Amino acid sequence: MWRYVFIGVALISFATQAPSLLQKQIDDNQGEQSGTRPDEGGREIARVSVARAEDDGFNPLAGRVARINRDRSGHYLARARMNGRSYDVLVDTGATMVAINESTARRLGIHLTNADFRYKVNTANGIAEAAKATIDEIEIGRVIVRDVPATVARDGALRGVLLGMSFLNRLKKFEFQSGMLVLTQ
Repeated sequence: MWRYVFIGVALISFATQAPSLLQKQIDDNQGEQSGTRPDEGGREIARVSVARAEDDGFNPLAGRVARINRDRSGHYLARARMNGRSYDVLVDTGATMVAINESTARRLGIHLTNADFRYKVNTANGIAEAAKATIDEIEIGRVIVRDVPATVARDGALRGVLLGMSFLNRLKKFEFQSGMLVLTQ
């Protein structure tokens, strides 16, 4: 009889401790992956370091935090998941909206017609045609934002993904600290 009581107590103890041990292992593994890696064009893409808002203890009300290292040229490049697909993104506080091109939009499940490209937008390359869209979910590390307004440009007008203020304004805060961009949800 005592053997069953002991086994029951051991199982209950394990069940209460396992989630926190598993989360610690996940956080440790993600922390080891921080650093940079080159993208197809040779630019360094930051591996996002993931941390809880309270590094010294878990506070479920504190939200989620992701840190993006600044690259050698001063840009904040990271790997993000949009609608479940991974993309290299350039965080651009000067961009009003998240900006993607037509091909990326199609891969994200956003279907547009030529008639949708009725807006004119100012880009670094001049005036371009654009369409409005909504990205269901953008995730950087543990920071997840849903229903993000975006601008879709023609393929020739935009090469990569710009993560603009329509994403950043949905966060609790974003700030620059010691060469890092810290996103807090």
